[in-house]
Parts: sequence; structure tokens; C-alpha cells
Amino acid sequence: MADPAYFPPPHSSRIGISDVEQLEAQTRSLRSVDYQHGGGACRDAVVVRIYWAQQLLAAEASDSVRARLLSAVADLHNLAGWTSFDSGQVGAAYHHFDRALDFARHDEDLTTNIVYRRGRVHLHHGAPGDALAYFQRGAFAPLASSIMYVNEAWAYARQDRSVEALRALGRAQDSFASADRTHVPDWARFHDETDLTAMAGTVHAELGDTRQAIPALVSAITAWGPEMARSGAFCLISLASCHFLDGDVDEGRSVGMRAVNAAEELRSERVWDRLRPMLRAAASHGVALR
Repeated sequence: MADPAYFPPPHSSRIGISDVEQLEAQTRSLRSVDYQHGGGACRDAVVVRIYWAQQLLAAEASDSVRARLLSAVADLHNLAGWTSFDSGQVGAAYHHFDRALDFARHDEDLTTNIVYRRGRVHLHHGAPGDALAYFQRGAFAPLASSIMYVNEAWAYARQDRSVEALRALGRAQDSFASADRTHVPDWARFHDETDLTAMAGTVHAELGDTRQAIPALVSAITAWGPEMARSGAFCLISLASCHFLDGDVDEGRSVGMRAVNAAEELRSERVWDRLRPMLRAAASHGVALR
């Protein structure tokens, strides 16, 4: 397989749709690396790609090619922001998300996805109220709405607002059920039945409802393959935390070790950030997982 970081320079001062398709394919390839190995495994390659994208932007193109190129460059910055976030580089993440929004002004669906990802940075860093301002921006497409609603539910759960969290979760599930998933853009393809189940488990876990959380998390872990290794690691962390909360120390230890092993295979600061509270929960039961 060709190195996804490699990209030849434009061959002329005018570009066509094939040049844009090549950029889209490279972004898609790097996004799959992010899902499987973590943002640290591909962030530098994504950022290198931006140099190529700038050359494409300087070239001549038809109006239709230009519009698609702007979306492709926006999504490249979107991925650069996400991998920066996953690598613990918050300032760089905000920079790339801002650039992505600049390029995506004509693309409502992509703009919604960028806004969601920026909200996730706030949620991860302990500001669920700020995150809600992004998640409640709204979306036109049902699948995008489902992504926004389920993250809104998580933010409410972080605030211990169970009524609002469960209401938003229900809206996410309803929106997902009505979505046309035959032509899903690459930046939203992660949000499938398994992701929705995992997020439902995460919301219930955040609310302390382990009876609802555990089967959802187990279902997601079982369904995900190695191509979604980071998502699986997050679910293992939540599942182990649920077992420790229930006082099921043996199961917590077993799942917790799986979570630690999964984290060690990833280049993701975000996974380690999420792992630390579970390690503290384990330690409170006399269990040392590292």
C-alpha cells in the first residue's frame, strides 16, 4: 500500500475533479488510520497534506471542481483538528477547526460535523456547558442531527441532568432511524448502529445507570472490529468503570486490563485521559491495572 503521507505535486496550473478525488481518497485513508491507531499515528501526515491542498487552491479550476475542492480542504483541516485533539494538541485543534469552518461555509453538512468535533474538545476538557452550545447548533440532515443529539445527551449526562440527557438520546435514536444512510459522507460514516449503541451506553454509564449501560457497551465492543480500535478502547474503559461502580471487582479487573492493553496499542492521548478515572476507580478497590 502506498504511503498515505505521500502526495505528488499538481501537474499543471489547472486542476480537475481527479485531483480533488485524490485528495479526498488520501484524507479517507488517513481517517481510517486515526480510527484504528489514534491521532498520533497520522497527525503529521495529515498536516503535510495541507501543503498540497494549498497548491490545489492556488490552481485554476471550474466552479464545480472549486466547490468540491473547498469541501475537501475543509475536511482535511477537520481531520487535522481531530487528530490534533486526539494527540493532546488543543491549540492546534482549534486552529484547524477554525480553518475548516472557513473553507466549509458553502457545505452545511460538513460545517455541522466540524462544529460537533469542536464541541467534543470542550466536552473532553471538562466544559459540558460550552460543549452544549456547539451540539445545540442544530443540523438539517437526520444523520447529522443524530450525531448532535447523542453528544448533547452526553454533555447533559456530564452535568447530571438525566431528564434532558435521556430526552436528547431518544431524539438521537429517532433521527438515526429516519436517516438515509445509502450515501454517507466520509466524515460522518463512523456514526452507525454500533456507534449509536456505544454512545447510549456511554450516556447511561455517565448517569450511573449500569443496568442500561453494560449491555449496550458489551454489544458495541462485540460488534466493532480492529478498524475501530480506539472506539473499542473507549467502550472498554466505560465498561470497566461500570463494573467497579457495581462492586464487581473481578469483572472490573478483567475488562480494565483489556482497556489498558488496548490503550497501549494506540497513539491517543485522549484514550489515556479517559483511562485515568477508571484506574483510580480500580485502585479504590485495591486493583492495580498498571
